Amino acid sequence: MQLFRLFRNVLSKGHGLVLFLILLLIGFGIRHLGKDGKETVVAGALSSVYYPAQLVVSSVDRIHSVAYENDRLKKENARLKMERDNLREGLEEMRRLRELVHFDNVWDYSIVTARVIGKNPGRFLTTFVVNRGTDHGIQKNMPVFTTHGLVGRIAAVSRFHSKVQLLPDPSLHVSVMVQRTRVVGFLEGGSANYLNATIPSYMGVREGDTLVTSGLGGIYPKGIGVGVVRSMHKGDVDVVTELELDPFQKFTRLEEVFIMQKEPDYVLQEMLKDAEIH
Repeated sequence: MQLFRLFRNVLSKGHGLVLFLILLLIGFGIRHLGKDGKETVVAGALSSVYYPAQLVVSSVDRIHSVAYENDRLKKENARLKMERDNLREGLEEMRRLRELVHFDNVWDYSIVTARVIGKNPGRFLTTFVVNRGTDHGIQKNMPVFTTHGLVGRIAAVSRFHSKVQLLPDPSLHVSVMVQRTRVVGFLEGGSANYLNATIPSYMGVREGDTLVTSGLGGIYPKGIGVGVVRSMHKGDVDVVTELELDPFQKFTRLEEVFIMQKEPDYVLQEMLKDAEIH
């Protein structure tokens, strides 16, 4: 630093001749050095020139290497996260399917597992599509349920897919029974969060009672859970009490369902129609 200031003072004062003489003396000095001395001076000069450039190149290489490693670690982390999520989904599906064994022992009908692959658009969820059809032994009006209870029925079938009509659909009427009192009524639609039912009045129904399928009608077997009475009030006529139920199903969250390969009892249905006419 002091040498630099000296050169600057010399130049500022116009002493170019002095500077020239100094450089000339350095040149003569180098000339009279031995071969090894010359090489040392030249190597030192070159090192002082190239060292900053080498430092910059080395820093750029290091930054590039760190960026590459960081990108590789990000990709590896994303892959591991995906594998973890897939493993969780697989374990959860295995847990749900294991519960199916319980139903295999309860019902006298074969059961087919189906995955929900599409839902009807719109404000109200009344149907969805599953990945099982006639090629899997599925027919119209077969009951659909989960380990929690009744979901609905098969409304339409193709070779590889079926449409399921859900309990909240107001056009789906299901015969239900109060589990405690054995009183029979009808389920009449609702929404994803509640279901409506009617029951004969003065039969001792209380809030908190559980409703299950009655087995009447020829489609649904007896005893599949439907929901719990949330509230009740008088209907349009005194002989009927209207119930609001908390359904056992979370219809908007269903991913897999079970289809019971139970063919509808059409003889029973025809007899019920005749009874209604007469």
